[in-house]
Amino acid sequence: MMKLSLMQKVMNTVDEQWRSKFAEELLNAWGYDEGTVFFYRSSANSLFIFKQDGKDYFLRCIDSTEKDVHAIESEINILEYLCEKGLNVVKPIKSKNNKIIEVIETDLGVYHAVVFEKLPGEHLEMDELTDEQFMTWGASLGKLHNATKQLTKDQINKRSSWEEHFTWIKEHLPTHELSATQELGELEKWVKDLQFSEDDIGLIHYDFELDNLRWSDSSFSILDFDDAAVYWYVADIAYALRDLFDEDVDFNNSKFQAFIKGYKQENTMNGSLLVELSGFLRIHNLLLFTKLLKVVDVPESDSNPHWLQGLRQKLINILNTYRDRFDRLAEEG
Repeated sequence: MMKLSLMQKVMNTVDEQWRSKFAEELLNAWGYDEGTVFFYRSSANSLFIFKQDGKDYFLRCIDSTEKDVHAIESEINILEYLCEKGLNVVKPIKSKNNKIIEVIETDLGVYHAVVFEKLPGEHLEMDELTDEQFMTWGASLGKLHNATKQLTKDQINKRSSWEEHFTWIKEHLPTHELSATQELGELEKWVKDLQFSEDDIGLIHYDFELDNLRWSDSSFSILDFDDAAVYWYVADIAYALRDLFDEDVDFNNSKFQAFIKGYKQENTMNGSLLVELSGFLRIHNLLLFTKLLKVVDVPESDSNPHWLQGLRQKLINILNTYRDRFDRLAEEG
């Protein structure tokens, strides 16, 4: 998620009808049907939905201080590769200048903007899925991993890795967060003792949750490769299914087993790493906790708009939930 201060800058351009002159300014590089540009959501990026010649598209933009353009370029290269491999992934659209990524100076600062086709299909909630759909979900991830295994080292090395994530946490986790700091030390020991080979690691989606999938014609289409990173393949399973469990992974859960069955239809798996899913979830939690500490950069104030007050408090609650979890893990030793 982007810093709240940056999110607020964009939201200040959105009127009561969810229109934004700022978004329209960015979209001049592509063109749009008049009166069709509306705010959609903000998280890691700001998203606006619009029409061009009656067809739906999404504008994704981010402040240049938040994300380097080279990271976006590597994401686009991965998408283009997966398209060539026949996977159902979101497709970027070139601007009038024949560019996928536009770097645009605005009154808010320099922004990186990309336009994507809107994927067909519907967003499903986890409790709506049948076991068969869980199996299809797992197969989609297995097929994705099977394809990313064929990426060149140069393509993979342009993405963040689990080692870089650990380094980033060390650099940004405040020393006064004692339980979180202890959790970092425990995870470093855990990784050091983890038995794995080079074949167990490659490019993963990192956020293969249902929010980033669309269900259509008995299959899933994939969007948002923004967080793609070099990790253990089984970590992607843990991160995709993290809402299925609370803290402990239930390997006997029928939906979990259906997901794994589907995955194995499309890709091989190191079973010894599969039983370590809770460890990979702990890495995810600590990284997200450290990121959220930087996201909440707006002080509490009654003058903040209601949406900002609510979101800020929600994030504070999430941080406190993580703190409680780290405290329990520290007590358990």
